[in-house]
Amino acid sequence: MGTFLFRTILKLFKWRLENSSKYRRLIYDEENGYIFNARILFKTENDEEAFHIIFNDGKVTINKGSLEDPTANLIFKDSKDLGKLYRTSSNDQMVMLLKNKFRYKGNMSDILRFSFLTGRVLQSTRKKFMKRYKKKAKNTDDILVSYAEFLRMENLGENGKPKKNKILGYKVDKVKYLDDPYLGKYSIDDFKRLNYLKYRHFNVKGTVSSERAVHLTEYFKKYGFLKEDGNEDTPGLRQGKALKYLLDNKTPIIHNWDLIAGTTTTKEKGVLLFPETGAVAIWPEIYTVDDRELNPYEIIPEEADQLCYEVFPFWANRNIREYCRKMTDNPLSQQLDEVWVLYFMWKTQTISHTIPGFPEVLKRGLLDIKREAEQKEKHTKNQEKKDYYKGMQFALEGVINYAHNLSEKAKEMANDIDDSLSDPLVKQRKKELLKLARICKKVPMKPADTFAEAINSIWITWVCLHQESMNAGLSLGRLDQWLQPYFEKEMQATNSQEKRQEKIEKIIELMGCFYLRAVDHLPLVPDVGNYLFGGSSSDQALTVGGVDENGENAVNDMTYIILKVTEMLTLRDPNVNARCHPEINSREYLDRLCEVNINTSATPSIHNDKQMIKALVNQGIDLEDARTWAATGCVEPTICGKHFGHTNCMLLNTVAAMEMVLNNGIHPVVSELWQLGPETGHLNNFGSYDEFLNAYKKQLHFLVDNSVEYNNNLGKTHQKLKPTPFLSSLIKGPKEKGKDLVDGAAIYNSSGVALVGLTDVIDSLKVVKKLVYDKQVIDLPTLNDIIKNNFKGELGEEIYKMINKIPKFGSDNPESKEIGQDLVNFLYEDFLSYENYRGGKYMVGFWSMSNHVAFGTLSGALPSGRKANKPYTPGLTPAPGKKDELIQNIHSVAALDALKMPNNLAFNIKLIPNGLDTHEETLNYFNSYVKSYFDLGGMQMQFNVVSSDVLRDAMNHPENYGWLIVRISGYNAYFVDLNKDMQLELIERTEYATH
Repeated sequence: MGTFLFRTILKLFKWRLENSSKYRRLIYDEENGYIFNARILFKTENDEEAFHIIFNDGKVTINKGSLEDPTANLIFKDSKDLGKLYRTSSNDQMVMLLKNKFRYKGNMSDILRFSFLTGRVLQSTRKKFMKRYKKKAKNTDDILVSYAEFLRMENLGENGKPKKNKILGYKVDKVKYLDDPYLGKYSIDDFKRLNYLKYRHFNVKGTVSSERAVHLTEYFKKYGFLKEDGNEDTPGLRQGKALKYLLDNKTPIIHNWDLIAGTTTTKEKGVLLFPETGAVAIWPEIYTVDDRELNPYEIIPEEADQLCYEVFPFWANRNIREYCRKMTDNPLSQQLDEVWVLYFMWKTQTISHTIPGFPEVLKRGLLDIKREAEQKEKHTKNQEKKDYYKGMQFALEGVINYAHNLSEKAKEMANDIDDSLSDPLVKQRKKELLKLARICKKVPMKPADTFAEAINSIWITWVCLHQESMNAGLSLGRLDQWLQPYFEKEMQATNSQEKRQEKIEKIIELMGCFYLRAVDHLPLVPDVGNYLFGGSSSDQALTVGGVDENGENAVNDMTYIILKVTEMLTLRDPNVNARCHPEINSREYLDRLCEVNINTSATPSIHNDKQMIKALVNQGIDLEDARTWAATGCVEPTICGKHFGHTNCMLLNTVAAMEMVLNNGIHPVVSELWQLGPETGHLNNFGSYDEFLNAYKKQLHFLVDNSVEYNNNLGKTHQKLKPTPFLSSLIKGPKEKGKDLVDGAAIYNSSGVALVGLTDVIDSLKVVKKLVYDKQVIDLPTLNDIIKNNFKGELGEEIYKMINKIPKFGSDNPESKEIGQDLVNFLYEDFLSYENYRGGKYMVGFWSMSNHVAFGTLSGALPSGRKANKPYTPGLTPAPGKKDELIQNIHSVAALDALKMPNNLAFNIKLIPNGLDTHEETLNYFNSYVKSYFDLGGMQMQFNVVSSDVLRDAMNHPENYGWLIVRISGYNAYFVDLNKDMQLELIERTEYATH
């Protein structure tokens, strides 16, 4: 009955599309040359029901039965789910897809467009959107108070967790000028401008910005995108020209009372769109995204219409995913990515997980880099290299032009201010704008000389990098090292202690303005992404501390200033990571890292510099270069300005192989009828634990093999469609070799893998070994039946109790650690046996973003005792357990060989200070835990310093906790932005107390 109603509704859909000019334009737009031709088959996986819809030159045909050569297949678990499709929203359709109520095969853009059409035509999504928009439309400046009003008002600024600060009172590490490196006397209340800019940030909603997408589409419509469109340029030249067009036409904006010029988008907090990679995914939600439950975005109707009618149709079959499908004929490796529960490939969205060489910009300026490219072009005889150098020059010229446009904008804003008025604020602002005009005229075109020039040079460069590469994982590197010379120059300019103090405060303010600029943009997250990456921002990792290239203490004045700004602002981004060498950096430095974690609840992440450097050297990286590493995206290491590692090229679900081995290569969540992986044998055929373990590894290898194949296919697609000549100009190698980062030009090339759910696998293998083979309490088929029944029934409950008595990973049990090391060794060696598309290595790491929740909620129960649809454990963190096992947890994680985890790990600890302890005692406890872990060889540790009680209250009263950041697995998020499953996972983590 459901499918009959669906087909009946589709007849109305067909009539409206063919007979209404308003709707017909959606499938047949002669003016723009966009004609939607597609053949979509709807069927149940047992083939009992099937019908299809054909779009052909403005005509729509709907028939019962199968279809030859469909461009897209929607394959449903049963007819009931198929019948639901027509009456569910676009958002709910994506959730059904995520939960494998149906899966698709073929062109994803066709399915997205069909979903958009059904919402638009059958559910009147645009009409409802316009009603909501008119009801709530207001200008941002009508909602927020002005700076002058803000200064007169109370209780608009600082809120959230009370902060405790120790005053150190003496210099440590390589500090030269800060008498109190902790800057303990300062709070955000001492910086009215920062308080105001933070107030604005938290009181505006994310708004979709179409500017970049529209300009990019304009350019390629005019000049053609690829050779088949009439564009004869080589890829690097084509992309360099396109970036220059984007930057020449980018709106120059300087926000009220900001000391940093330029914005990522045209909105106060803008959602940046990359239609050439993944932005078409928002198509079905374009008129409902403002009304979704999780992380809604505002959008202006004119921009929504422009995206629907002009932008998305152009890119529907030109985006990375679909072009890769066309190039490779939709191989199994791509189909596996699109069932959501096996692995997730970031190259469908971006390759931006790396760190540009900002010192080149600061010391040389872009004009000098451009001149170098000109000379390289002049002296090479290779035409392809000549074209590439031209592409670099176009890109660099675009950045310089944008900075000059900002200079003119600053002058214009200053001229609009009437400084004849006596208001000192007015006079101050005019002076600031004129200074910004001078700064932007100079940098980043020329070398920076002052701190204000350096921080603006970095920011303008950063804005322009985000017009070329998606704002996801592109990272800032070691800003404390690169800004310290400018800090010292400011200090050396005066001998007056009072004036130095004023300059220190101004540098804190400038650094704070930079932080608040860095959160002016959001990555595009369709609603399905709220389940996969809920709460994630752009993950712009910023790294401080550690050692320098000579192995000496690198903790300096700017390290402590950055930590102070991190503490005062308590933002989820930049994602601050602290390197700490246990033998070289001071105890006071580690104390300060712990104090900032306590005061912010979740940041910074702390890394063992000694172990990370060893792991990188073990991968063939020179020692001096390894010492310059910085975190990328979440926790992954990159050699700044020399390394293209796409450190999060994939997240692979190691638990999926466990579900597959228990079902002879079938993944029950995906389909009971699809022989997905190799047939490794029925469960009653495994005569020993080793046989079962080897079968698991065979399934795991199958996933590794396919994920590598798809990653390499996507990489080759990027080589053709999306080289990055501007980013390449800032990394050593491309200028020297005359080719792009995506073509392997960097000094170091690698691909970074994140392996999810390993501790769940360790615990599951341990249970199988102990109960099935060592003690022979139960046979494997019976255990699997109990698992499938989610431990229900008398026998299920009895076995569940037995499972919970078996020591798990994290209890310091030698056998669990042995199983863990064996799996780490296997994954390290298996990935190392492959070469990426650039001729580099695959480097494995164990962290999960939030995919431990996403993958877990899509998975069945496990032998470990984890119930169906519950999250996995995050990163390499032991499963929740006893509250007195923190030391055992530390011993277990530290026991795993760090050399086999060169892409790092995430070890999450929820640690709550004992209310009876003094602040000094609390710091001592935190310090001792970190130091013990590092002394044992542990690699990375991150804290959540917020109790489960507070988190529960935040679930119930989100309006009171907009400020609360939490650490997921490698990144920070605002707790209230997370979906319910993620919030509960954080609450259920073991809560340890300092004692």
